[in-house]
Order: sequence, then C-alpha cells, then structure tokens
Amino acid sequence: MNHRTSVLLAAIGIALALPLQAADLSPLIDAAAKYESGQSVEPLRKFEQLLRDSAATPALRAELEAAMIKLLAPGATFEARRFACQQLAAIGTDASLPALAELLKKEETVGIACLALGVYPSAKVNGVLRTALASAGGRARLQIVTTLGNRRDTEAVKSLSEMARDNDALVASTAIVALGKIANEPARKVIAGLRKEAKPALARIVADASLRVAETLAATGDSKGATAICEELLQPAQPDNIRRGAFGALLRLEKDDGEQRILNAIHGSDAKLKPVAIAAIGSLKSRDASKKFAAELSKLQPCEQVCMIEALASRGDEAVCAAINAQVSAADVAVRRAAIAAVGRLEGASAVPLLVGAMPGEKSPEELQDIETALVGLRGGSATDQAIVAELKPSPAESKVRLCSVLARRGAHVAMPALLTEASAFDVATAQAAFQAVGKLATADDLPAVLERLVGMSADDARSDAESAAVRTMQRVTDPGRRTDAVMARMAKCSDLEGRCSLLRLLPSAGDAKALAELKAACADKEARIRAAAVRSLATWPNVAAWDMLMAVCRQPETDTLRVIALRGLVRLAGDLNAKPDVALIDRYRQLLAVARNADDRKLILGALAGVAHPDALKLVLPLLSNPNIRAETELAVKKIATAVKAQHPEAARDALQRLQPPKKSQPPAKKK
Repeated sequence: MNHRTSVLLAAIGIALALPLQAADLSPLIDAAAKYESGQSVEPLRKFEQLLRDSAATPALRAELEAAMIKLLAPGATFEARRFACQQLAAIGTDASLPALAELLKKEETVGIACLALGVYPSAKVNGVLRTALASAGGRARLQIVTTLGNRRDTEAVKSLSEMARDNDALVASTAIVALGKIANEPARKVIAGLRKEAKPALARIVADASLRVAETLAATGDSKGATAICEELLQPAQPDNIRRGAFGALLRLEKDDGEQRILNAIHGSDAKLKPVAIAAIGSLKSRDASKKFAAELSKLQPCEQVCMIEALASRGDEAVCAAINAQVSAADVAVRRAAIAAVGRLEGASAVPLLVGAMPGEKSPEELQDIETALVGLRGGSATDQAIVAELKPSPAESKVRLCSVLARRGAHVAMPALLTEASAFDVATAQAAFQAVGKLATADDLPAVLERLVGMSADDARSDAESAAVRTMQRVTDPGRRTDAVMARMAKCSDLEGRCSLLRLLPSAGDAKALAELKAACADKEARIRAAAVRSLATWPNVAAWDMLMAVCRQPETDTLRVIALRGLVRLAGDLNAKPDVALIDRYRQLLAVARNADDRKLILGALAGVAHPDALKLVLPLLSNPNIRAETELAVKKIATAVKAQHPEAARDALQRLQPPKKSQPPAKKK
C-alpha cells in the first residue's frame, strides 16, 4: 500500500467516525471510484458496512444512494460502476433511474445496468428499459429484452412480438423466451402463432416457451388452457425433451396425478414417453397405485422392468415387495440386479433366504457383490443378523465366504460363535473369510475364544488370517499384561507345534516384559521350529528391549537364516531411533557393523545408518570406503550424513566429503628436449 492510499484510507476512517453528512462520503467515493481488481477493497467494504447500518435509517440510505449514483459517472472505473449497480439493486429508488438509463446506452455497461434494474420494484423501470430498447443494438438489445422478460413487462409484448419474427435467429430466440416468461394473453397468442409456423430454426425455443406458458396457466388455475398446449406439444413432431416435459406437465394437471395416463403410456408403444410414465409412479399419491403398477411389472420389457423396479422401490411400501422379489431370479441380469438392490432397500430379515438363495449358480462378480451389498443394507438389526447366521452353516463354501463378509460389514457381533465355528473349516477360503470377520467383530472379551480357535484351526493355509484376527483382538485389550496372560494361558494348554508357534508370534503385540521373557525362554526350546518362531517374533518386537537377545542370535546363530532375520530386526530397531541420535545409538550401529558378515549385511546397515544425523556416524562409515563391494552405498551414506550435520559440524562434513574425491593423478615428468 503506497503513501497516498494510506493517507486516503486514514481520511476515510476519520470521515466515517464523524456525524454523517453528504461531504463526509467524498473521500470514500473518490477512493471507490478508482478501484480496480487486485487493489485494496477497503473502500468497498466500508460502503457495504454503511449500507448494512442504513437499514433502519432512511436519511443515511438516501445519502448512500446518492454516493452510488456518483460512482456510476463515466470517470469511475468499470469495477466501481459494477459495485454501484450491485448496491443499487438492493437500495435503489427512482432517483437512480436516470444514471442507470445512461448505462443502458453503452454495450459495455448495459449488463451491469440490467443487473440492478432486473430486481427494481419500481414500475418506472419497465419504461426506462423499453425506451432503451428502441435504440439499442447488438448484445445490449438482447440483454434488455432478457431483463424485460424477467420483469414480465406486459407493455413490451408488442415490441417483443416483432422481434420474435426477426431474421436474426438469436434476436428472435431471445424475444420468444421473454414472451414465454411474460405469458399474458397477447404473448400466448404470439407463441401459439409461432407454433403453427413451425420454423425449424426456432422450433425448440418456441416449444420451450410454450411449456413455460402452460406452467403459468396451470399456476393461475387455467388447467384447461394448459392442458391444450401440452397436448399439442405431445405430438411426435416435437423434440423428445419437449414431449417428455409436456407429458410430465399433463400428469401434474390431472386430478388423479395422471395415474390413468401413466397406465395408458405403459400399455402404449411410445418408447419416448414410457420411461417418463414409469418414473412418475414413484410420486403417485393413490394408496392402491403400488399394487396396480406392481401387477404391470412382469408384462414389461427388461429395460422397462428395471425402471419400474426403481420406481416401485421409491414408494417404499409392502405392496411392491412380492412383485420385486419375483424378479430376483429373472432371466435378464439387469432386471435381477435392479431387484436385488431394491430388496436391500425395502426389506429385512424375511428377505435373507431369498438373497442367500440367489448366490449359487453362474453369477458375475458384480451381481454377487450386489447381493452382498443388499444383505448388508437389509433392515431389521439383530433379527436380520440372526437370519443371516442361520443361513451360514447350510450354505455352500462360496456363499459362506460372502456371508462372513456381510456379517462383518453389518457389525454383527452376535455372529461371533458361528464365525468361530466356520473358522475351523477345512476349506481355506471359508476359514480365511471367517477369521477376517472375527478380526473385525471380536471384542476384548472374545480374546480367549479367538486364541482357542487359532490353535485348533484345520486349514493351515489360513493361519496368517487367523493370527491377524488374534492380533486385532489383542489390540482391543488395553492392558498389555492381560494380553500376555491370555496368550500364556492358552500356551500352557497347547501341545500342537503349529499352534505354539502361532502363539509365540502374537507376543510382540503384547509387548511387555513377561512376553519378552517367554520369547527368551522359547529361544532355548528343544524344538527347532519353536526356537525359529521365537527369533522371528523377537525380530518384530516393538522396542529396543529385544536388542540384546537379537544381538546374541547374530553372534551365535543356529542357522544363517535366523542370523539374517535377527540382523534385520536389529537394523529396524536402530532405524526407529534415528530421529534422536546420540552416543548410545552410535554404539548400536557399531555393534551391527561388528556382526556383519558380508556385503549384503553391510549394505543393509548402511541404509539405516545413512539416516543418523550425528558426526560420529561419519566415523563409522568412512572406513568402509575402502571396501569396493559396498563403495557406492558407503558414498551415498557419507553424503547423506554430511549434509545432515554440516550446519552444526561443518569441518567434519567437509572432511568427510573430501574423502569422496578421487585422488589426483600425478603428472609424468616432462621429456627433455
């Protein structure tokens, strides 16, 4: 903001703090008159505040109108004049009409003038617009005509009637639209005449205007006149959208909401009107309409049946259910899918056998998904949940999978016993789906039952899903000690080797000292698979409490595979501490490098070590530059660490980066001439 603007706004603030007089607004008018997009809007905002404050003060409002009139002067910017027109649309009186009339004379300002005049309550505005229309041309003429139509100026009909037959199609179209809005008797006669002339270029505009006239007649109680126009517009020669609009208007005009006309259209052969007729069924007020039109469903073509199902379903009453239910097994897939969706919206527990029974057979994935979604959406709460549970046991495996998903999506905790039973199935897909549902539905109190099912499962390929379900259930137990106790209690009773391994893999989700001690003991178990499971669990431990045990495995591994697993666990734990580097973390990385056996180990460690923003990290990395097998990874680590520490340790960073420069080749001695 420059000095001149600051001074001007300060003067405005002082002026507005004084008792309001005409002269007080001069600085504000001067500032607003110069407004351009992108400049400070403060002058305009101050005017808007004054306009709000003037609601109960006629004298102030008059002063503000006078200010807006001054902003309409040619010396003001276009943005300022547009702002003034916007305000005059709300507060303008006849006093503003001369200034606004001047704007109507210029094509660049006629639009903003019409913005104000379009909503003026004064009847004198129509005369101003008609006067301007007489001499206007081009775009200005069209905007004035549109404004006269919006104001429904009956005295403009004569001029508009002449323009409606103008050779310029745009001029004629604009005038016809305006006549349709005015819709008094002379305007209606003009539009009726134009319908008879049937000029192709104007046919659609004339038809639109005729529909508007019909709506006006209907609103004023002249249903006979409106009906006559709509009947005329129903003729096949009319555009499809006009015919549909006329049909819809006729339905609204008739005492029975067009029920008989809808029935006639359904029985007829007019393919353009049938969809409109069917769609209108949903809003019929007659009590027996549902029953009447449900009886028509089976008589329609498939595409029409789809529309009818949707219309009947929107009525939401029981009278349509039987007819829609019958289409769940229809031959046409689109009809079946529409019926399935409708059943899901309308019904409850009683529809469960119908939908479940529709699952078997040759169905597309999309249709099966529709059935599943419909089951999820059924009303009835726990009663419907119980009905789905009752269908679970006798259903084929493929259906069981979907029903498990349905119960999970419905949040049906009542299904837990049945789901745990299905989790014992030999069919892998069924067991997987059941455990996935259990993982979503189980509460903390269900943990013992979930662990019981985990160790007693039959489909070993579903073990990952079973363990995931158990982990999710454990997470709902807030006390880590209770989680460990539950796992340990089940461990004490478990003799199955796979079951014990699964339970060991759950202990990191408990994460307390007791669980860690159990894993330490398992590392010395006589069974190799138990020892391996314990090491794998330690490698996923959530904090560094497992560090020493994992390091012991790395130093004296039972197998190289377990060594690599332990090393990866250690690198992950170290990496988790990178955000707060200290001497202790540097020592952990030193230990890691000490147990590394090959290039792959060192590359893994370097990947994490590169994220340590500590100068001592450079001391660990730089000696590795001499190893050609990991040179590229070492250089990358040096660059990352040096970049991270250079602000606090510029010398260490500089020295490290210099180590990356290749040695300069010595120049051979110059030959003697």
